[in-house]
Amino acid sequence: MKKYILFLTIVSITLFSCDDKLETFPSSSISADEAFQNEGDFTNALLGVYLNMLSGSYYGGSLQGYDVMSDNLIISTEGRLSQQIRFDWEYTKNAGFRAYMTQTYRVIRNANFIIKNIDVLDAGSFKDNALGEALAIRALTHFDVVRFFGEIPTQSSGANASLGMPYITAPDINELPARITVADFYTNILSDLNTAAGLINSDNGVYRMGRNAVNATLADVHLHMGNWGAAINSANNVSASVATRPNFTGVWNDSNKDGVIFGLRNDDVTSIGLGVPYSQTANGIKSEYVPDFAFYQMYNANDIRLTAYFETSDFGGALYNHVLKWYSSTIATSLGNVDAKIVRAAEVMLIKAEAYSELNQDGSALAALDMVRSQRYSSFVSGGESGQALKDAIALERRLELAFEGTRFTDIKRYGIDVQRSSFGHLFDGTGAPATFQLLPAGDFRFQAPISINELNTNPNMVQNPGYDN
Repeated sequence: MKKYILFLTIVSITLFSCDDKLETFPSSSISADEAFQNEGDFTNALLGVYLNMLSGSYYGGSLQGYDVMSDNLIISTEGRLSQQIRFDWEYTKNAGFRAYMTQTYRVIRNANFIIKNIDVLDAGSFKDNALGEALAIRALTHFDVVRFFGEIPTQSSGANASLGMPYITAPDINELPARITVADFYTNILSDLNTAAGLINSDNGVYRMGRNAVNATLADVHLHMGNWGAAINSANNVSASVATRPNFTGVWNDSNKDGVIFGLRNDDVTSIGLGVPYSQTANGIKSEYVPDFAFYQMYNANDIRLTAYFETSDFGGALYNHVLKWYSSTIATSLGNVDAKIVRAAEVMLIKAEAYSELNQDGSALAALDMVRSQRYSSFVSGGESGQALKDAIALERRLELAFEGTRFTDIKRYGIDVQRSSFGHLFDGTGAPATFQLLPAGDFRFQAPISINELNTNPNMVQNPGYDN
């Protein structure tokens, strides 16, 4: 009998021992009853789940790297041509997203082991917080799954009735789950997050989810659902401040955590190369992908992000605009070993701005937008935009701020618009080789990633997305 690739993979719970050595206990040698006996066991299990999230197939590079499907990047012909099937929108049931699906559901499954065994603990603040963290992780990870494999509620008039993904609430490795509707899936996400918000600590540190991270995720989910008022309310429950302009570059080289609400620690011990989707190092930066030159020119000379996100330098006798965002850290010695920044205050403020603008509350929308812009541009003066000009300014700022964090493609999905790349080439001035495929029309089936053939062959209840033959 074939093993069930996604959900029936042999479970492993990754734990940190008392002396901080990483240990992995396969399910064949330790039972859940043995693994969960006291508070220390639950703490170790939670740390293990966060480590699962840092996998190269999830927040350790893959999710951020999915920006290659958008209009932010073009492939460098001098690179390894990695991720080209995603860049060219030629992914199929045989290749493209299998590792991402497997890893995200592994995180969900391990969070479910914590939830299932939580009553081992005595009632109290520790138990509440541990349950809140596990529920928050489960909800965030499901959200990261459905944004790529299912439609987004605002994407089309029929999105809510279309198929989302399985929402897994138990660690049963014998389960053969079926896909549920997008509407039901998002209802489950909100249920987990709202429950977590009432349980979790106000502050668990940057490297674990806390109440600010839960409320920020709630705001993002409501934004994707088009629940503008609820998005504002959730965003208002986040107390973190936008990273200041003087600190902003340091956020990306790990010299400070200004504005980071939730991230994953990555150093020379974990050694996950988040920068690998964008560049290699060989006598200089060897880019895998560079910014589309039309997009690159959207950054003004007085924008701190221009130098925080990019470096224009030579490789092999030619100049490139290299992506620096995930390139190096002041903590880790290996290039690309930088912390994953998952939830930031700037994104929360831009969610608030977009939601206010959709409710035609332009004054509040502009104020939220300017909270970000005032910390990114020198000698900033508000544009005073209103109406459609304000909506356009918010969308632009979101694109500039969140570039290369894995949100652009799904933003285009929820806007219901085309992916339209420019005809510029890959060199620093827009010359060179342009993208072969420059247009993915709104409504194209490829906005939803394919379910892998392995999953279809082993789970009779799994259904393929339209457009990909079974």
